[in-house]
Amino acid sequence: MLFGKRNDLKSVEISLGSTKFDTASGYLFDTNGQELGLRHQSREVLKILAQRPKQIVSRDRLVNIAWSGRRVSPDSVAQCIAEIRRVLGDSDKRLIETIPSKGYRLVPPIAMHSAGGWGSLVAAGMVVFACLALVWGVRTAPAPQGPPVIVVLPFSDFSATPHHDYLSDAISESVITVLARYPQMTVISRNSSFRFHVPNLGIAEIADRVGADFVLEKSQFYDGSHLRITAQLTDGGSEAHLWTDEVDVAHEALLQTNSQISVGIANAVGFSVVDNAEAQMTAGDVSALMIANAAQGRIMRSFTRANLLTNIAEQEQSIRYYPDFAWGYLGQALSLRVGLRYGWIEGDEATAHDRMYSLARTDVELDPNNFMAYHALGRILLHDRDVTAAIRAFRRGVELNHSSSLVTMGLADALVYVGKANETLVVIAQLERIDPLYGFGLTWAKSSALWQAGDCEQALDAFQAARSMPVAAYKELAAIHHCLGNQVASADAIQDYLAEKPTRTVSRERATNTGVWTAPRVLKRWLLAL
Repeated sequence: MLFGKRNDLKSVEISLGSTKFDTASGYLFDTNGQELGLRHQSREVLKILAQRPKQIVSRDRLVNIAWSGRRVSPDSVAQCIAEIRRVLGDSDKRLIETIPSKGYRLVPPIAMHSAGGWGSLVAAGMVVFACLALVWGVRTAPAPQGPPVIVVLPFSDFSATPHHDYLSDAISESVITVLARYPQMTVISRNSSFRFHVPNLGIAEIADRVGADFVLEKSQFYDGSHLRITAQLTDGGSEAHLWTDEVDVAHEALLQTNSQISVGIANAVGFSVVDNAEAQMTAGDVSALMIANAAQGRIMRSFTRANLLTNIAEQEQSIRYYPDFAWGYLGQALSLRVGLRYGWIEGDEATAHDRMYSLARTDVELDPNNFMAYHALGRILLHDRDVTAAIRAFRRGVELNHSSSLVTMGLADALVYVGKANETLVVIAQLERIDPLYGFGLTWAKSSALWQAGDCEQALDAFQAARSMPVAAYKELAAIHHCLGNQVASADAIQDYLAEKPTRTVSRERATNTGVWTAPRVLKRWLLAL
């Protein structure tokens, strides 16, 4: 089982007779909270129907979304519908109706969202940003049945060009990090929320995309000394504006502002602060974080050697100008790792490696409560094949920020290497919840864990669910097909991989993974498949 018992109906769940369906993750549970087995594609089909209750969805649309438009057999959708009905006990086809010549329609017995029960989150959202304005306004309401889900959108930045964007990203990330420390709510990861940096979607559609109940929008104007912040809390379903306020914050007061947000959340939800160590967000720390965000954005926009070298140079300046803050050290360590991995570092690689390791250790010493410091250390330890130590680093990072998709993905990657496939799938399920738009990396890790667990049919479904996969992942596809006895398909996948990596051999694969992939007999099984 990937999940334990869950007895409360959350806002992203709908009741389907004697079952509950999570419209965000695609998992189905019985009345005792135990997961009910559905193949991946069947879960995707049910998710599409559940997100459009009482609407007719054509077979072509189901194929386009669930299979990303790939060619599938004519009865693939019908097989999924049949499996869903069987698991739901919908033999009379009342929950899922077949509309002749048109498609299918889900008719849930109750509404998707209850009318009440979320008032305390509204109060929490009001208090959080009243803290920014130093105005406290709390209203009472019935306690929610489960933790509400919040998505914090990036700032709309109206600052002058020299101050545009990077400071806003730093503050948004700080808000997400502080909120994520509290188990009373679930915060959508930065990786998903920051995809709406230039939003061309409505609030309800954004909330639907990421499975959020409430959306926090913000705008800012920064003149070099003062920051004017406007914040607005919106209901993700009705788009009703629940609260809005505006405040001017001096640059040097950012630490105090973040502290007030932390205290505000604790007071609003009625719990003590989980971690007594507050983020030391001084002016220098914000500046170092601005450089780190600029570097991350540059390499994500264009993954090239030139951009990597620019990042390394800027991070060197961050270390020089702000030596007491971790951001430059961890950014430099991660950049050197990428450079060494892709052969983009010229000169003495041994010296670059030693510096990478030293920087990763230094960032943890400088800021032992910075989750990204442990992410950087974990990646460097994986690079050095010290998987056990890497897992410890990633676990600490997750403890510090359980809504970080980066550190959660690192933990999943490391667990696969030591053969903990079932635990990996639990971590991936959490990753799917906090970062539903993560991308192919999540799909790759999920299919790898399922293959390792021997569930090769589910592994193939998971792999094929991705809209696109890099050619490097085709080794995984070949191993999955081999496991299923599809030798022709396995050979085709390897040929596609070798067309881009013609010098790769089984011997090199063995050398790369020996000492890293320590799961008993798994490496041998992998090499035999290839």
